[in-house]
Amino acid sequence: MPPRSLRVDYFICRSCLASLRKRTPTAQWALRHSSQATQSLSSEASSRRTREQENERQKTLETLGLLKGKKDAAVTVHYFEQGEGGKLRHLRDEGELGRSLGDPDGQAETRMKELEQELEEATQFTKIVEDLWGKQGAEKLRKRVTTQDDALPKPSLLLPEEDWTGQDRTRIAQLNNMIRTIGRKARGGVLPLKRINSLWKYYYAARIALSKNWESVHADVWDLLWQILAADHPNNPNRMSHTHALAKDMQSAGVTLRDDQQLLAIEATFVSGFQEDAITAHKKLVTTLGAKSETFVEFWQLGLRMYCLAGDISRAERVADILLESPHEKDPRFLLPFVRVCAEKPATVEKGFEVYQRLRSALGDEITIEDYDQVISYFLASNQAEYAFYVFVEMMTSNTVDLHGTHRVPPSVASPFFYGKWLKRLIGAGDLQGAYNVLLHMKSRGVMPQAIVVNGLIGAWLRSGTADNIKNAEDVAWAMINARMQFLSIRKDMRNLATYVRLRQYGEGWPRANLETFSLLAENYKERGIHPKMEELWRTFGNAEIAPNSFILNQLLFSCLHNGQGKHIAALTHDLTTQYQVEPDSWTFMVLWQALAVNRLVQMPPGQLDAEVSRTRSLFAQTVRSAHLLAPNGIDVQLARFILHSFRKLDDKFGLLLAYRALRQIFKFQPPDAVVFELRVGSVDLERVAKGKGGLRLMHAGKQIEDYLKRRHDELIAAGQLNAGDDLPEDIKREELGNFVDIFLQGQVELLEDKNMEQTLEQAATEMGLNGEVPNGEIPHQSSAT
Repeated sequence: MPPRSLRVDYFICRSCLASLRKRTPTAQWALRHSSQATQSLSSEASSRRTREQENERQKTLETLGLLKGKKDAAVTVHYFEQGEGGKLRHLRDEGELGRSLGDPDGQAETRMKELEQELEEATQFTKIVEDLWGKQGAEKLRKRVTTQDDALPKPSLLLPEEDWTGQDRTRIAQLNNMIRTIGRKARGGVLPLKRINSLWKYYYAARIALSKNWESVHADVWDLLWQILAADHPNNPNRMSHTHALAKDMQSAGVTLRDDQQLLAIEATFVSGFQEDAITAHKKLVTTLGAKSETFVEFWQLGLRMYCLAGDISRAERVADILLESPHEKDPRFLLPFVRVCAEKPATVEKGFEVYQRLRSALGDEITIEDYDQVISYFLASNQAEYAFYVFVEMMTSNTVDLHGTHRVPPSVASPFFYGKWLKRLIGAGDLQGAYNVLLHMKSRGVMPQAIVVNGLIGAWLRSGTADNIKNAEDVAWAMINARMQFLSIRKDMRNLATYVRLRQYGEGWPRANLETFSLLAENYKERGIHPKMEELWRTFGNAEIAPNSFILNQLLFSCLHNGQGKHIAALTHDLTTQYQVEPDSWTFMVLWQALAVNRLVQMPPGQLDAEVSRTRSLFAQTVRSAHLLAPNGIDVQLARFILHSFRKLDDKFGLLLAYRALRQIFKFQPPDAVVFELRVGSVDLERVAKGKGGLRLMHAGKQIEDYLKRRHDELIAAGQLNAGDDLPEDIKREELGNFVDIFLQGQVELLEDKNMEQTLEQAATEMGLNGEVPNGEIPHQSSAT
């Protein structure tokens, strides 16, 4: 906003002006000087005349009565100032005249503040433009301002709200506020997704209001909207739909789109579902954008992509020829969409392979593995595994082996190892359908795939979780199981035949199932809770003559537990581990502890409590006997948690104390903070306790633990084991938390006031497999934790 101009005129009174007219007008600037300067000029003029002439002149003046005294020879000049209201004010001297000229109406300070504010607003405007459009865009805007006619409206990033009324004006004001917010939040031209969506929200709400007054929308507003809504960035996922609507509005407003904007508008129209409109608009620009060297390549590549997506192969081929024959520099990878559309139909798949060969020749040594993978995926997606195999062979052999048109494949290529590399690559890339097509292609060529590779595909199918992939996984896995059973049947029959008779396996050519195949199905059936299929799988596994491991046993045990057969878990585990000579692991003991009645039932029947205590202590003794399998790396925290809470739920305080000490000393267990709180509060669900009335109990437990650690910290400092001001090291803190639980459990035992406490502890230790020895808590001090 330019500063307000004040018109101040200066006048000389008529009496002074009349006296000045009697003098010889030597120079106009004399009006601004004092009377002394005027007198000196008069004396100089008189010195030029002769003495006789001067005397004659003086006599003449005296006769006419025009000669005044010496005091009237000087000229006095009066200065006046006229303000805006027309009021005259007399100025004392030339000094006041100078101040008036520099500061009319005494508003210099106010005007300076206004200028500073305008400068600050201009700086902020420049910063917003630079943030949104970059320094080059800001410089372009400055040049536009300097070259624009003053009569034309100045560029603005805001809409003139006064041009609208009512609800329309409200929507325009909201859009302006959003533009201001974007100007403050923009960083390097990249806006977050939330800001872009908000801008589109307010612009979309104001579209009807804008359409009523397109002429009030300055070109810079359109540039700003295009810069943000049409930005190619991950934060702008709705770019094409926004661009389509924005381009239509700009054309309705009579805005001439730039070349790049026209191309993007056509693409946005096509992607938004208006394919015919986009293709028509593209044809209209053939003689303009299609002929310019700056837009030639981009224009025709856009046409090629649209024709390929529309399935118009003939026009796509003509456009591809135009691009290939043009002298303009271009990336040959523009042919990839044409390869894809040709590979989709059996009638044009050969043409697609020829286009691929042209692409490969054009790229030469610049072709990458990603380019090969892209072409391979095109052929595999259309179930053209043969052509995909040709491309893969060329990739693996650096284009030294060309199988196209040949009937015999070299043994080095037609091998399960060569195909296995391909399958692993496809599975790793997530192209499971393509990998399955390759398997079918291998079988059609008589190449038996390796079981380990097929198992990898089965596992990937099952992990995806989709119904189609799970069905494919089960079909292939059971086909491999059938191949295994057929092999065993043939091997059994051959024992009764002559040595020269050889039976050959028949069927679909799948590899024989192994332990991994059964394990994959068992894990999936367990997670999906399909116990009938698990039982069928286990019966088949028993006849497959494959030695099991603890993993597949655990899947069966967990499936039985989830099926409500928890009371049979202990016996089944004993039979299986004994029959197959399989050593249990942490997961085996996890299912055993979860299968206890105290962990399965909501409430224990009163008459079974003693028997369940004995059964729990016996299971702990079994766990201790397997300490060599569990202790080397430390017992699993969740397993230790189940063990401790099993004794707590049974209210077996002696067993809980002994189990806790044994876990610390034998299994190297250090309870985490959560387990410490659970044992102190007496609940396995701390969140439920915190929400209910037990919240105070939880707070009290936390305060008690904090006080204990503080007291131990002070004791260690007093003993010289820690320096003053040092915090407890993590290992010492973990050890002290374990000691706190030990003190608490010891206190719970002492509250029973059992006169035969030592004998009771020894009996419990014997039942728990501790050889009758009560583990020592190894507590360095005696402090109450109850």
